[in-house]
Amino acid sequence: MTKRRKENERHIIAFSPGRRPYGAKLTLVLEKHTIFNISGECTLLVTPEIHLRIKPKKPGHVNENDWDIFAEGFSSASEAEEVGLKVALGFLWTAIRGRYSARLVYHTPLPCVVYDRTQSKARLSYSATLSMSIGIANVIGPLDNVIASNNKVDPRLLIALEIFAAARLETTERAKFVGIVSAIEPIAVQAKYEDDKLTALLSNFKEQLKGSELDTSVVTSLCGRIDQLRLESVSRAIRRLVENSLPNDTEAVAIIEDAYKLRSKILHEGSTDADLQQKSQEAEEIIRRIFEFKISEYTS
Repeated sequence: MTKRRKENERHIIAFSPGRRPYGAKLTLVLEKHTIFNISGECTLLVTPEIHLRIKPKKPGHVNENDWDIFAEGFSSASEAEEVGLKVALGFLWTAIRGRYSARLVYHTPLPCVVYDRTQSKARLSYSATLSMSIGIANVIGPLDNVIASNNKVDPRLLIALEIFAAARLETTERAKFVGIVSAIEPIAVQAKYEDDKLTALLSNFKEQLKGSELDTSVVTSLCGRIDQLRLESVSRAIRRLVENSLPNDTEAVAIIEDAYKLRSKILHEGSTDADLQQKSQEAEEIIRRIFEFKISEYTS
């Protein structure tokens, strides 16, 4: 696309909302003391087809660490929603890549809200300029790669990054550790065992239970557990994920498996570990590299 063509696209988005009426909004809370040199509202021209506006809360505001983020320039609500999810994924990835914490704030099923710019009673100005500080420049590259991807956002990857990016905002080491380690689970997809002999064996067991004199609630619970046997265990799925993502790291599997065992002890026994902080840092680094692998797959 030529420079003139890009300028025309941007001019249409900014000054002809009726032609591209839809936008998506999301709110991101940055880790305290994470500072980007943004002087008020700025516009990031990360792709030629959209305007991405960042509107930080003013200093002294009760939520001064919040960014309201607007992605604008879409002809349909579905397109705005799709790109809004990419923007959410992109900002979470920039936070993880940049080693600072961030949390999406939303009270809806999805982290972005689609709106019609032509129906807004208080349209915001489009005269703001881009503030290219070192910090915000580091955001643009990875964010642009995610938004420009032709792939749809995998909701499992989005929630995984969301959990991980927010984990360090927790106030206790145990809560941080549980969040960091749990973040890997959504993308550790459990394989289904497709074996006729296993299917027949499990079906036979369920029939025996239903014909037993056990309490109905117990039978229902056990039958549910039997159905779960058709899937590989979460721990096995996590091991496969680590091996596929980091095939040359011989220690990664052991570190993640130990971290996951400790997570279970914390959740089910209320225990802790003397080396919790160190183990948390080790697991965090490996999971960050796994996310890097998954993002590279998404953007390729």
